[in-house]
Amino acid sequence: MTATLRLPDFVIGGTEKAGTTSVFDWLCSHPEVGASERKETDFFREQFSGDRAVDAGRYASCFAHADPSARVWVEASPGYLGEAAIVAPRMGELLPRAKLLFILRDPIDRLQSSYHFHRGRLNLPQELGLDEYVRRCLAYDEGTPAAALGLDPWYLKVLRFGRYADCLDVFREHFAPGQLRVTFFEELGADERAYMKSLSEFIGIDPGYWDRFEFRRSNVTFSARLRGLHRWAMRTNALAEPLMRRYPAVKQSLVRVYKALNQEREGYDPMPPATRRLLAGYYAPSLRRLELQLGRALPAAWYRDEPGRAAA
Repeated sequence: MTATLRLPDFVIGGTEKAGTTSVFDWLCSHPEVGASERKETDFFREQFSGDRAVDAGRYASCFAHADPSARVWVEASPGYLGEAAIVAPRMGELLPRAKLLFILRDPIDRLQSSYHFHRGRLNLPQELGLDEYVRRCLAYDEGTPAAALGLDPWYLKVLRFGRYADCLDVFREHFAPGQLRVTFFEELGADERAYMKSLSEFIGIDPGYWDRFEFRRSNVTFSARLRGLHRWAMRTNALAEPLMRRYPAVKQSLVRVYKALNQEREGYDPMPPATRRLLAGYYAPSLRRLELQLGRALPAAWYRDEPGRAAA
């Protein structure tokens, strides 16, 4: 059965709040790319059964509307990296020849962005401050049950998901080095055109497409003025995503109108220095190992909170 079903050639596997939505949306516009109905299928986290024939059929159904003549099929589920222990072996079994992209962001900035994103989407209590959120994540990481902390485990795992070296090690056990591409959020932000050209060469599509492309960011974190309206908008967006994926220009127009009506502010305030120092100490060992693992320096900004490293 699996031999007759086409499955994706390329997966954007993480990380959350590192530009994966923008990259996916841009790729969806490329004439040589077919995409999943929903950006985040989360198939290898939530639907994988272990029965190869069943799994191939289920996963293929996520691409029911993808162009069969497209050179590359893609999906993007940024939760895959953080849950590498369960995802990597499953993906290696069903997609042994697929190429994978991981975009890494300063784990402290990523955690802060994730907090504000999920708070803005009403997934976290509005009265929960960032400092208290970090405290609960640290407690969960040390073994306190999620029920005692009053939050869904997924939002408490955000802290440990920033230990990228641990996660990448698991994927390296199941995929050859040439199948994995690890980049930095800063590289994407510095030159989107160059980034997409290089990525296109990696997955085998025409890089010249980006020469005149107008890059617009997607999924930018913002807070809403009216929570009830925002809750309704989030539900509507989730239901309409398969349709909106086919008409990206319409979606962009609707988002601009909605922001004009209900956006309170875009972005968020800086993290308190004491909280940054606490997180810097937590992540420092993992960042050093990641540097060795990748064989290249991490962006200098990632070390600004670690004494002696920012000026190195």
